[in-house]
Amino acid sequence: MIKRNVFHLYCIIIAVVSAIDIYWLSRNRSSITMYEMNPIGQYLLKLDNGDVSLFILVKILGTDLVIAILYTLKYFNIKYTYIIATSLTLVQILLLLYLMTPYKYLDFFYP
Repeated sequence: MIKRNVFHLYCIIIAVVSAIDIYWLSRNRSSITMYEMNPIGQYLLKLDNGDVSLFILVKILGTDLVIAILYTLKYFNIKYTYIIATSLTLVQILLLLYLMTPYKYLDFFYP
């Protein structure tokens, strides 16, 4: 029971951090082309002429796909489901910490 609840909590954390990431992307739409470091994100921004709409759509679909895959793995009792879910949750928490770090502390990323 506890293990099942932890799994659901992991999926909630993944979804909430993704939503916060999308919020910040939308909020910073005017300067995102300068600061986006992800090559896929850069490509999507170029593909949509600097607009964030396509990027946001892909982020939402990606998050939905990841959560669907996690629940599918859990449904079929795949051996490493909890390790995968834990790893993804930790990556999302690191992303959240990065998003909450003021840009003045990230000068080494932006020469």
